[in-house]
Amino acid sequence: MSTVTEEVEAVRGRVKPVLAACTDPVQAAPARMAAATESIDQLLNTALPGLGESAAALEKRRLAAPRVDGRIIGTGEADFTKGNTVYALNHQGKTFQLLDVPGIEGDESRYAAMVEEAVKTAHLVVYVNGTNKKPEKATAEKIRSYLRWGTQVYPLVNVRGNADAYEFDEDRESLESHGGAGDALKQTVGVLEAVLPEGVLLQGNCVQGLLGFSALAVDAATGRTTIHPSRDRDLVIQQRNYRKHFASHKAMFEFSQLGAVAKQVDAKLLTFREDIVESNKMKVRQLLAANIDELQAALADHRRFMADILPSFKDCRDLIESSLSNFERLLGNGFSNRWADFFNGLSERANDIVAENFGENDVISAQLKRASTELQATVGDDLQAHLQALLKELEQRAGEAMRRLMSDVQRLQFLQKMKVAASSGGAAFRAGEMDMSLSLKEWGGMAFNVASYALTGAMIGSAFPVIGNLIGAAVGALVGVLVSVAGFFMGKEKRIRKAQQQVQDKIADMRRDVMNTLPEEAAKITRSVRGEMTASVLAQVDALYATLARPIAVIEQQIAAMSKIKNQLEKMPHGTIQAIQR
Repeated sequence: MSTVTEEVEAVRGRVKPVLAACTDPVQAAPARMAAATESIDQLLNTALPGLGESAAALEKRRLAAPRVDGRIIGTGEADFTKGNTVYALNHQGKTFQLLDVPGIEGDESRYAAMVEEAVKTAHLVVYVNGTNKKPEKATAEKIRSYLRWGTQVYPLVNVRGNADAYEFDEDRESLESHGGAGDALKQTVGVLEAVLPEGVLLQGNCVQGLLGFSALAVDAATGRTTIHPSRDRDLVIQQRNYRKHFASHKAMFEFSQLGAVAKQVDAKLLTFREDIVESNKMKVRQLLAANIDELQAALADHRRFMADILPSFKDCRDLIESSLSNFERLLGNGFSNRWADFFNGLSERANDIVAENFGENDVISAQLKRASTELQATVGDDLQAHLQALLKELEQRAGEAMRRLMSDVQRLQFLQKMKVAASSGGAAFRAGEMDMSLSLKEWGGMAFNVASYALTGAMIGSAFPVIGNLIGAAVGALVGVLVSVAGFFMGKEKRIRKAQQQVQDKIADMRRDVMNTLPEEAAKITRSVRGEMTASVLAQVDALYATLARPIAVIEQQIAAMSKIKNQLEKMPHGTIQAIQR
């Protein structure tokens, strides 16, 4: 614009003196006439053509100024959109964002993340079937996977066709009849409806995008095209050819059915605030539902795991119980056998002591007490060694029970982890992911430890006061027997045999009394050992089971909490949000 104005002013500056010279006859000298002629020649041959060209260029620019449409329409040279493209749309005072995303048919793995990210932010997804073919189920499943945030889907079938497809009147009666577009829409809706959640799919439409664009790309005041000059050889020609077969641009637009798309946008305008609230509520509900499903799957997995591991815990407890029963039986037999040996030895030595020291009651009494004390010490040592051996065996069997249990737990955890890895599920929790470092060392020495209970001396000694009192009283009674049987009317040998018999009878009575007390004395030790085993090994078994079972309660609590929030969201009035009550 500035260049043309400057040129015009320059020409005017040169023309004025020439005209002034030509109108002044007094000063019209030959020299000046020659100068004037030269200036006119320059004006006619040089300046005026330049002025005309500049004016033409200016008019061309003015006419092309409103021609901005069509530059982003594809030419068919590229297969599909290569990335997300954002366009701003202003409609009835509201600003929208239109996101053009890559197609999802075939292998779109390079663009899947972009498509998913775009859908997350969208409140309406327009699925355009541009092939008039029935979409594959895999395509619908892809859409469903992208729509996990609750966006609605508006299906369109874009009917393709050049101007000659609408040459005759019957060609302009129904858009759905072109190329089986109506059937393609039904098939598209059917495939999507079978896969998408209820309430997501909107009623679809057939549209003729290029025809609708051609109808709209016109200046209403002048009737001239608004398609960008760079598209004069394709889109402008298409627009001109379409217009040949339709009465008006309005008729072109109505037949294209793009108005149906505008109505969907208008409908969103009326409720867009409520739609945003509902969309966000739906996103939260679907997220909660997905997490609840995953937690329920994890809960079922862990319950199966606990059911699988339960027999191993029962076997462990049964093995420990059988070990304790075996310990109790062997301890009772050991008590009985060793005290039987005690009384057998005392009986033999008693006969010798009475025979060798008959008549000397003090000596007999002292030697019988000494013999009893010595034999009791031997019994104590034997019982202590026997108890140590039994406790060592009990320790080994308890340790073996624990090792079997921990091996079973680790094996089942490994199998569960392999099962989870083989499945495609993405549960938030898996029991196999628990950090269970099961070893005797890390569990603080779960096996029974003999040294930790100091049973040998204390427990054996606890039995001796009772038995020792019985033996002591019996040995004291023996001396009285010896005194009472001493008579003057019997021979010495006969009196000795009589005294020995009386002593043996008393020893037998003492044996009977002591042997009757042995089961209870052995039971005291068994109860103590059983109590220690219950408080240590079996308590650790129960603690391990409780640790493995604890996720069940945790998952159940999480499911209950999420279900409560989800139910509250579902009961909230449409388009509103309220505080969540815990």
